[in-house]
Amino acid sequence: MPPRSRVALLTVVVVLAAVQPTLAGTAPTDGSRSVGDVGPTVGAAIERHPSGAGATADALRSVRADTVHERGHTGTGVSVGVIGQGFETEDALEPHTAGWRQVGDGPRSTAHDTAVAEVVSETAPDANLYLAGVGRTPTPAEYAAAVEWLTARGVDIIVDSGSYFPSVAADERRITAAAERASDRGVVFVTSAGNYANRHWAGPGTAEGWVAFDDGDAANALADGQRLRGRVTVRLRWRSAADYDLYLYRRLPNGDDPVVAKSVADEASPGPSIEGIDVAVPAGRYYVAVYADDGVTDPDRVQVFAARHELEHTTARGSMLAPATSDRVVAVGAAADGERLDYSSLSATGAVDLTAPADARTRADPDLTGTSAAAPYVAGTAALVTAAGGDPSPARVESILERTAAGEGETVDALAAVEAATAAGAGPAAVSDASDGGSAGPTISTDGTATLVDVSTGPEDDERRVTDATTDATGADSVDRAARNVTRPAGDGERADEERRTDEGRDGTARDDARENGADERNGDAGADRNTERDGRDRGTESTDGERRDDTSDRRDGAR
Repeated sequence: MPPRSRVALLTVVVVLAAVQPTLAGTAPTDGSRSVGDVGPTVGAAIERHPSGAGATADALRSVRADTVHERGHTGTGVSVGVIGQGFETEDALEPHTAGWRQVGDGPRSTAHDTAVAEVVSETAPDANLYLAGVGRTPTPAEYAAAVEWLTARGVDIIVDSGSYFPSVAADERRITAAAERASDRGVVFVTSAGNYANRHWAGPGTAEGWVAFDDGDAANALADGQRLRGRVTVRLRWRSAADYDLYLYRRLPNGDDPVVAKSVADEASPGPSIEGIDVAVPAGRYYVAVYADDGVTDPDRVQVFAARHELEHTTARGSMLAPATSDRVVAVGAAADGERLDYSSLSATGAVDLTAPADARTRADPDLTGTSAAAPYVAGTAALVTAAGGDPSPARVESILERTAAGEGETVDALAAVEAATAAGAGPAAVSDASDGGSAGPTISTDGTATLVDVSTGPEDDERRVTDATTDATGADSVDRAARNVTRPAGDGERADEERRTDEGRDGTARDDARENGADERNGDAGADRNTERDGRDRGTESTDGERRDDTSDRRDGAR
């Protein structure tokens, strides 16, 4: 090749090399990015105002938090504590986290509670977060230690998107007391109301025999009578001097239904009592039943909670659990289009303090739903109100939030609340430097203490259901009460042969379709002496201790 040609070729190669980075699509280096843009740096220290981000943008607009941000109110100088199983503190939460602590055992998954904290950070983007993990099965002492650690950090608001299913009545009181102590110290305590309106039944007890969930029906089917498998968590609660026992039965297409699990501790006392079942079951149809062990003159009312499955007979009122049952916390229900969703729990009087959007698409969990999603919107709004109103008292913050809530569903309205706080307060609170955060359950703690250890945990599997130790549901040693003594509607036996023909062998069981209406008993010996058949029964419980349940709805498809 002639020398001149080689020079020309070399020049072309040099020019191409010079422009290759741009041709290959390297990002511009001018660093321009508007506040709230979606991208890998959302949540970075230079942009803590994500009203325009895709994660929770629709919900933020629905509560008018985006307008609050545009007016310069972003929660500056306010600290929010978040309680959950555990947290992933990197990525989206890193620039917002001022301190974190893991109390008790490690989390099964960090996705749910990291997502809750993300919602707070997007609702009040300049608030500082303190994260307290209580693990899968916190004791009341561990829960109290987490709350104490947060209050010692000087947080203004605490949010907990979980409900607790203790197997001892005293544990529930201790969890509630921990939340109330925080409120007494000037903290706005926000919690999810729970998703148990369709998983709860309350009604009159009985002086003796089986409790009737409906006329002539002493069985309350799980999953509305459909087949289920996996973990079953049930709690029975009452306050009278009666001694009630809790049973889980498996429906069979023919013959007696076997007892799969039971909780039969001697709980005859005038105060609150709890029986609990936590068990893993094979595929089949199941129902719960409640038996009054000893006759009493005042059976009072009883409550049944099924943590994981809807019940056939339900009562929405009274379906809240600790700590939402306290009148000194803000219990938040789930809403869509300004109306409370039917699965959202209610107090004994049929109310919640506030509602908020029931979904959030966060980085940690793109499908955070239910009251778990609703509570952090309210906590973030409380942070906006606190910053805008010159640090009002917790009672004042709650009053403003409730007074300015929109519509019959009492959905939180961030703009109206901040405007009310600004008009009544002394103006935005001064910015303060964030301090460094180092500082129901299951088994009851006997010494009232808990070890606090700094632990960094990464995301684990996608399962967000917190569980306790499971029991193999063979029913081998627990079949001590024949199902013939449970009052059941007629029609089961008549359908048995047809059901067995149509579904023999499916999942190793015979199919038993939803029962037909009726009021007759399965057989004629339901009035037999039950004391005889109960002889020799182990006076104890085969259930494990309670657990913390994330209040995420299973209704991913938006069905009501």
